[in-house]
Amino acid sequence: MNKKAKILSPLLLGLTLVITGCNTNTPDTQSEQKQEQPQKETQNEAQITELQPLNMMTLQITFTEPLLEEDVNTENLENIKKNFEFDNDMGIVNVPRLKTGTESTYIVPVTIQKPGTTYTVSYKGEEKQFFEASKEKINIRQTKQVTNDTFEIESFKEDGVTDYANIIEAYRADRGDLAFQVDNENKDENGEQYQVISSLRDRVVTMTSDKGEKITANYVPFTQAADGRQAPKFRLPEGQTLTPGTEYTVTSDWATIKNPTLTAEEIAPLTIKSAEAIDSKSFQITVDKDPGMELFAGRKVQLKGDDGSNIEAQYRFSSRKGPVGIFDVLNDKTLQPGVKYTVVPMNNWATADHVSLIAK
Repeated sequence: MNKKAKILSPLLLGLTLVITGCNTNTPDTQSEQKQEQPQKETQNEAQITELQPLNMMTLQITFTEPLLEEDVNTENLENIKKNFEFDNDMGIVNVPRLKTGTESTYIVPVTIQKPGTTYTVSYKGEEKQFFEASKEKINIRQTKQVTNDTFEIESFKEDGVTDYANIIEAYRADRGDLAFQVDNENKDENGEQYQVISSLRDRVVTMTSDKGEKITANYVPFTQAADGRQAPKFRLPEGQTLTPGTEYTVTSDWATIKNPTLTAEEIAPLTIKSAEAIDSKSFQITVDKDPGMELFAGRKVQLKGDDGSNIEAQYRFSSRKGPVGIFDVLNDKTLQPGVKYTVVPMNNWATADHVSLIAK
């Protein structure tokens, strides 16, 4: 059972004026005070009024007011992490996301909570709040291999599990029929309660072979709610592949997987059909068929120039349109006009038979 802590913190009201040297304000002083007023108002920070651990990797936090745009912008993640001061080595792993239908209640993904631990958290230096670690893991139905080095774990809404993408304001417009609203207890209009999968950024799972070999697989960004499914992808370390015929069991410290085993098969890699330069820093690649999911994610290619140069490029997350994906040049390098580059997939995620592009 989730434990909820309701916290009410009084707001500091009023301003103190310090007057020195005279009893009458000069025009310059009055102007300065008028300018100070709105500045002080913008410094009024939101405070935590309610905190609820939803599961081992997710908090639900209600604030006195909506958070500032700069405090939920993914480009500011490293600074936003500093706003939340936890003890016991806890921290947030991605930005807070406003729940649909609320004014100031956010889904906040955190590092894995340790059962039996009491945590404290302070937001932007305000009073410390306490909460007990949740023991709840996410219920995952099954796992499946998708490439020679990548597999997925899949959950279903009908099992009472929803990805947070379906219930947050930031993604509501793009989720279509998948978007819905839940109350403070994460129940929908029919009273159905849901476990909430928060951001899987930096999450890992473990694969154990039938020979006892353990492999840590990392979450592939932007795959947790892609293509209308709750089937996040996990990838083996660079250079490693699943051994055909070997049975693997997937386990996690944040999920319980009902059907955790798979028997690895040899899966043919994608085939790159063509490549075309977009500008000096990017190009698009077309494969032989629509992968139907973010199988481009995290992939790299090497470009070998006829001038002897070698350039690495990586897929631009979420740029796939059918079988076409955009790749960006890495390490501050650029494509040189007129140079012919041969495309070589790295780590065998695809094949390319004499595919090349000429930089513009």
